[in-house]
Amino acid sequence: MSNPPPDSRAPMDRRDVPHTRSSNPVTRFFGGSPLWVLLKLALLSVVIGVVLAAFGLDVRGLFYAVQDLFYAFFDNIYDALATLTRWFLLGAVIVFPLWLLSRLFDLGSRRR
Repeated sequence: MSNPPPDSRAPMDRRDVPHTRSSNPVTRFFGGSPLWVLLKLALLSVVIGVVLAAFGLDVRGLFYAVQDLFYAFFDNIYDALATLTRWFLLGAVIVFPLWLLSRLFDLGSRRR
């Protein structure tokens, strides 16, 4: 026996409805109803705030941690550049005279 044809009056599954993009730019930007998205963001912020407070973190501490990270990053770059410059100068004392001598000797051998 064959199955009967589906009833056209039967409710459609949500996945069967073609997805249409909203023409409202605010709704498109938020990815849904702005009020609903803001409500979800507020709830998520409270949950994350509770977790961070349980670890003993606060806003001021996070701000200072980011600030310290920024300063340490640039201090380390300065130290790395200073070390690199010292190594360059130390190597250049040997490399450049040898290069110059090799060029002068090569020039003399080409003239013969």
